[in-house]
Amino acid sequence: MLKINKIKFEVNTDSGLYGSNYEFTNGLNIIRADNTSGKSSLFQAITYCLGFEEIIGGKNEKTMQSVFRDQVEYPKDVFHKVVQSFVYLEIENSKSDIITIKRSVISNSDRKPQLVDVYFGKLFDDTEDILPEMKPMYIHDKGGATDEIYGFHLFLENFLDWNLPNVLTNSGDSRKLYIQQIASSFMIEQKSGWSDFFATMPHYGLSNKEARVVEFLLKLDVTENKKRKQQIAFNKRIIEEKWATLNNQFIRLAEKGGGRVVGLEQKPVIINDYRGLNILLTKDEEEFTVSNYIDLQVEELRATKNKTVFTVGQNISNDEVQLEKINGFINNLSLNYELLSTELNFDKDRLRSYRLQLDLLKDDLRKNKGALKVKNLGADFNLKTASETCPTCNQEIKDSLLPLEVEQVPMRLDDNIDFIDAQIKMVTVYIEGQEKTINEKEKKLDLYRVRLSEARANVRQIKKELTSDERLPSIIEIENRLNLKKRIEFYNKFLEDFNLLIEDLKELSNQWKKVVVDESKLPKNFFSYNDDEKLEFLETKFKVLLKEFNYTSQQNEFIHISRDNYLPVISKPFGEETKDYSIRFDSSGSDFIRCIWAYTFSLLDTSIKFDGNHPRLIMMDEPKQQDAAIGNFHSFLKSISLHVESQILIFASFENSDEAFNSATKDVVFNLVHINDKLIRTIE
Repeated sequence: MLKINKIKFEVNTDSGLYGSNYEFTNGLNIIRADNTSGKSSLFQAITYCLGFEEIIGGKNEKTMQSVFRDQVEYPKDVFHKVVQSFVYLEIENSKSDIITIKRSVISNSDRKPQLVDVYFGKLFDDTEDILPEMKPMYIHDKGGATDEIYGFHLFLENFLDWNLPNVLTNSGDSRKLYIQQIASSFMIEQKSGWSDFFATMPHYGLSNKEARVVEFLLKLDVTENKKRKQQIAFNKRIIEEKWATLNNQFIRLAEKGGGRVVGLEQKPVIINDYRGLNILLTKDEEEFTVSNYIDLQVEELRATKNKTVFTVGQNISNDEVQLEKINGFINNLSLNYELLSTELNFDKDRLRSYRLQLDLLKDDLRKNKGALKVKNLGADFNLKTASETCPTCNQEIKDSLLPLEVEQVPMRLDDNIDFIDAQIKMVTVYIEGQEKTINEKEKKLDLYRVRLSEARANVRQIKKELTSDERLPSIIEIENRLNLKKRIEFYNKFLEDFNLLIEDLKELSNQWKKVVVDESKLPKNFFSYNDDEKLEFLETKFKVLLKEFNYTSQQNEFIHISRDNYLPVISKPFGEETKDYSIRFDSSGSDFIRCIWAYTFSLLDTSIKFDGNHPRLIMMDEPKQQDAAIGNFHSFLKSISLHVESQILIFASFENSDEAFNSATKDVVFNLVHINDKLIRTIE
């Protein structure tokens, strides 16, 4: 609960001290004052002390009236220059904890309006000899809602025993719901506050901000469900990013070893069997797993150790056979390389053609959608060619190469849009397939290049040996043994790296399994049974109050509470569909004011019944708008006066008429706070 106990003004002028102080009680408080006497200034001062002045349209001292900033007029036509001004506000929470807030408007020192002094107790109690403990805090600056030591709005949030949720912004980020946004639901100022529901709510880039506030006030379970959904979506995105990074690591490792990855999905999946995941290495035109490839190398090394190292002369015939074999391999591989290069160039040309076709189709789709839009808006281009008529001879023409006697019905714009859209999807699939084909062929070309380079190096080595002294030992056989040892060492380390990546993949797969299971447990309908009960009560209460306040613009059965933003709508059947319209546009001016009355107090009643987060405080500045009948205003005051456990502050001038005041408050129980003269006046 947020209860306003007292407010005090201190305005120092060049002529002395001016100000006033007022007290408020539980239940209905009517703050009565004639126009220009300071009624709205009192309303603004309360919001200013709480740091809620953004609902008035700005921040800090500029939102306050000139009587606090420039000059005091008292008595009439006598002006006094303001040199310093402070506002003090005593508030109380549901635990009966009391604090007093002090905030400057104008100061003759270095004190800024963002500074807030919080006194932990009653500052206006003259029976105490010692002032209560004070702590300086700040607002309207970075940290004001998060600084645990000096952030005033975080302190106020804790004082009210609130835990404001994190919500999504329009950019997709998660941000805390600000307490100023909550304030617009129970503080309605005179100038803009009556133009719409939550009309003065600060935006802060928040998505569907009205709904987030109602969810908090009524403590809807849907808030928690949405938070869970957001968290799961965030976790999925993180895993997907890690999976893509790991995928690239597998590919880079495979390229490092001259192989290719098999059995690895591009996107996260639950993997139960990892035997299908491997890197295949090629030897003698055959592919082997890493383990089998190492075994082959070890066996080959063992075989070479059992052989005698021949001299160059003894190895000439074997070298010549190997040279012929390698040259044949090079010729064959070169031919395959050239053929594949030609295919790749052809595929790239086709991809460029597909992309050009896609751009043309998108442009065509844009033009057709534009034409359909203006046609649906009622445009008539009045072109004879558009109506298939020759502008010269007025004969019928057809946009077709078929003979004229063949009947042809051209597609309508919407059919044409569907057809182009289908073509775009088809060409997009072609492009994706072509890109995949090009990628695979480019990898194959890279492999051909590596093999050609190795084969040509072997040719050079054999030719070098054939020209060496025949009595020397064969360099090729010695280097072959050394290369086998190095290769075995390399691929043993390669296998270790591969197994480490497998372990990382297992961890990611397990995380993905958990997040998928969590997602499957989310309720299909985010509204719990309690949520439905609360929203049904809100709707019923809203309709009851509308009837009580004499709302007549729409029939009761058409009025509902939207399940999208929880605001009142008019639902009417159109054929097989039902369309929702904002009640604001289907109501007269005075009836919409009644809607705001009813909705504001329906939120309060629903929160009270279901133990929600509403502060049980409602402040309304001049709720009698749009020339609402005095009888309806009386019904309104009579109804809200029943909230004896809440605090209602109604600021009203009653048309500067005692008669209007007496009529509106007849048989109404309330506490009168009467500004008889001026809000700011001489203090004796």
